[in-house]
Amino acid sequence: MNKRSILSVSLIAAVAFTGCATDGTGGLTEREGGALLGGGLGAGLGAIIGNQTGHAGAGTAIGAGAGALAGALMGESQRRGKESVKRELRQEMMQQQYQGQYAPQPYGAQQMPYQQQPIPQQTQELHTKYNPRTGQTFPDRFKFDPNSGEELQYLR
Repeated sequence: MNKRSILSVSLIAAVAFTGCATDGTGGLTEREGGALLGGGLGAGLGAIIGNQTGHAGAGTAIGAGAGALAGALMGESQRRGKESVKRELRQEMMQQQYQGQYAPQPYGAQQMPYQQQPIPQQTQELHTKYNPRTGQTFPDRFKFDPNSGEELQYLR
């Protein structure tokens, strides 16, 4: 195979791979993008190495397959990493949102009669952090905006 035919096969494969990425979002997932990039790089390296041994076509095919597999694995690893970060952020936001609002009572705890219960003191929390984009203020215990997930900054 000459260089022109290798290039045309690579371009056709690239168009075919991008045509498969229609999941409604209109873009490639991390896995598909990694497979496409890995396949292209692997095909190029395989063609170069195969040309040196006299088997450019076989080198291109082997390199493209190995590169696509390696790229897909790396893309999937990136996707899982992003999902893990999103899950941790969601958990932290939920902990911030409900922290201190609902204090569990021990089972069987006796309640004092209505007349003897102490009146809780109303304390107002100081809002010392804010979201620079929205301008909304939050107490110091918040690290992220519970609505948008953006990091909060201290008031100046």
